[in-house]
Amino acid sequence: MSVAGPGGAGQAVQVRAQLDKLVQAPALASSPRRQQLLRFLIEHWLQGRGDQLTEYGIALDVFGRPPSFDPRLDSIVRTEASRLRQKLVEYYAGEGKTDTVLIEIPKRSYIPAVTFRPATAEPEPPLQVRRSPGRLWLGAGAGLGGFLVIAAIAGIVHFRSARGTAPPVGSVVVLPFQNLSPNSENEYLADGVTEELTNELSQWPDLRVVARTSAFQFKGKGKDIREIGRELGVSAALEGSVQRTGGTTRITAQLNRTSDGYHLWSRSFEVTNRNLAEAQAEISSAVAMMLAKGEPARAVRLPNAEAHDLYLRGYYQFSLRTPQSQQASLELFHRAIAADPSYVAPYIGIARAEIAQVHITAEAPMEGLEPIRAALQKAIEIDPSAAEARGLMGFIYYTYDWDWPKAEQQYRLALQEGAQAGTHSSYAWGLATRGRFREAQEQFQIAQDLDPLGEGPRVNQFFAYYLEHDFARGRLVLEKLLDMNPDLLDAKLLLGLTAAIQHDCGEAAAEFEAAARKYDMPVTKFGLAAVAACRGDDATARKLLLQMAGSRPPAFASPYQLALGYAFLHDREAALAQLQKSASVREGQILYLKYEPVFEQIRSDPRYLALERRVGLE
Repeated sequence: MSVAGPGGAGQAVQVRAQLDKLVQAPALASSPRRQQLLRFLIEHWLQGRGDQLTEYGIALDVFGRPPSFDPRLDSIVRTEASRLRQKLVEYYAGEGKTDTVLIEIPKRSYIPAVTFRPATAEPEPPLQVRRSPGRLWLGAGAGLGGFLVIAAIAGIVHFRSARGTAPPVGSVVVLPFQNLSPNSENEYLADGVTEELTNELSQWPDLRVVARTSAFQFKGKGKDIREIGRELGVSAALEGSVQRTGGTTRITAQLNRTSDGYHLWSRSFEVTNRNLAEAQAEISSAVAMMLAKGEPARAVRLPNAEAHDLYLRGYYQFSLRTPQSQQASLELFHRAIAADPSYVAPYIGIARAEIAQVHITAEAPMEGLEPIRAALQKAIEIDPSAAEARGLMGFIYYTYDWDWPKAEQQYRLALQEGAQAGTHSSYAWGLATRGRFREAQEQFQIAQDLDPLGEGPRVNQFFAYYLEHDFARGRLVLEKLLDMNPDLLDAKLLLGLTAAIQHDCGEAAAEFEAAARKYDMPVTKFGLAAVAACRGDDATARKLLLQMAGSRPPAFASPYQLALGYAFLHDREAALAQLQKSASVREGQILYLKYEPVFEQIRSDPRYLALERRVGLE
């Protein structure tokens, strides 16, 4: 029996008991904010005030937003309600399938729907999801000409579905597709297909899609699908293979339920290389319609074949994460644009690669700025709903222009368009530099929910704790990162920095010296200088900082890191001079100024305060 409100004290007791059970279940236990949201919604429903639930009220009462909250710019309520909705679906599809009280949050509503089921009742039969095999959705307004019968591409070789055996599931991971091509050079194709399927599925509302960085942790490991489901918290996994022979590519994809490994759907395509993007869109459309309702948030625009292949090659080079491969990726992205100037993905690829060059201090920030800005502006001009482009533009507005209002507007527009983990993490980092630590942690929670094994969100989360001077929690984040990847350079450097601040010279030496043995970079010279300063060997520290400052291109010696080094030496004048240089070249690190622990001794200097104002940190 489904009810629109509590039918009496007995039913209220049942609902509260079910609520207590839900918030302790694995699906919700790790998210206190989501628990709070569910309790808030249920209590309003129990008190007969469900019709008073509004996005504005929830934002203020649950998420602590100020009265100036604007739901058009801040999507926190919609995002968290969507996540809660998905978690409830997952719970009742698994451990809660025989529960007698069913609590749901209907789409486009915040008013709970509660169903009381007889104790002997079997679980309700799964919803039959209407789907159209063999069709490719190309966007609203396309008419009949906007659909492509896949048989016209190559013909359906194999198709199988679970025929409604399983209930709809709202979360999925695209596991790395295997390269079965005789030529190992086609590895780029398998990785590219994986990446693009992940991106395309992310456009569907109410479908949680795990980020590529977490999915690729399982590449080549042959792990059991049920274990993967538990580690990533997903209900389904899409996997497959790509085999290119001459001018033909065979793609095989299958969707499995992670709770028991049950095979839900599979299909195989043999397409010409010119039709690869069409086959990818067909796969994502079929899978999404099995797992979620509705239609993708935006239309799919298919690039021409040459541009698509060049982009996949460029993306593969970028994912190798070396200075040489990132430079190669830039060249391939530019060639893709020349082949198809209206193809958005390569413009975003250029921005990502240029930002990466700055991150590894392979080039000065100002040298990489204009290509980044131009690429993102073009991407947004072509597709205003491109969430990743808007998220990256928010990063540019903040780190290079020091314009936080414009940056936050872009971040929030990106979240409205279904931004992925990286944008949530970047926005959280910006919030932390401005002392909005609670909001930052909310965004980090979402980022880690989308990217459970990803390193980027956790590195940024460390900086939030670091700026809050909560070194104990920051250390826990770094230790978790090293559990995931014992060779992660960022984690070792940041552990060394934390140890130096706390004057643990032994640990600082262990971390920085290990990094310096493996990498000859300006940042590792800074680390050695910090160790020498910690030990009171000022002469060695100064010598190392001078060596660092004399680094030749393509290496870039960070003035901000030099300022840290001189601050460890208690050299106020040299530290302030380097901070002025850092601001002049628009280093992103300059935005740590307001809360940077290393600069406590010079924070009250009028020149330091003037620098805070200069970079927009009043």
